[in-house]
Amino acid sequence: MGTVLPLFIALAIGFGAALQTSMLGALGRARGPGEAAWLSLLATVCGLTTFLTIRAFRGDPPLLPAPFDRAGIFLVVAVAAAAGIAVIARDVPVYYVITGLFGLAFIFGAAAIVPRIGVALFLATTIAGQLIGAIALDHIGAFGQPVYALSPLRLLGAVMLLGGVVLVRGLGR
Repeated sequence: MGTVLPLFIALAIGFGAALQTSMLGALGRARGPGEAAWLSLLATVCGLTTFLTIRAFRGDPPLLPAPFDRAGIFLVVAVAAAAGIAVIARDVPVYYVITGLFGLAFIFGAAAIVPRIGVALFLATTIAGQLIGAIALDHIGAFGQPVYALSPLRLLGAVMLLGGVVLVRGLGR
């Protein structure tokens, strides 16, 4: 039972990666691939620096060398990233701003979950979540993407990936 929750979190992170990919594709059509990547990166930086700022203000500074052990540095970076996001996100749906938070979830998830379940199991599970999410998003044509209907073969592919997760995990764990 000790790996069930981390596996579900890894599966959700994978689904988030599929959602991020679909959103980046739509944003890339609207602004260009480099601009979509830049917005996503800024959102990741903004999310991470906001987290570290709050943590530092609560008395738990990051375990980084100076000057990156101070809340003020992270606050400045968070504000700068948020300002960049505000400029870039003009004239596009505001929900595209969260694309970087999906990347942040992956980074946090890897840092927190990999020590508990291992690299292979984490990646197998996130990849399975990505495919399941991608199949669902393709089926509905999320964010203006082309529709690719769910088919028995696509469903079989997802089931086989989940079977791969079971094999990577092993039966005795």
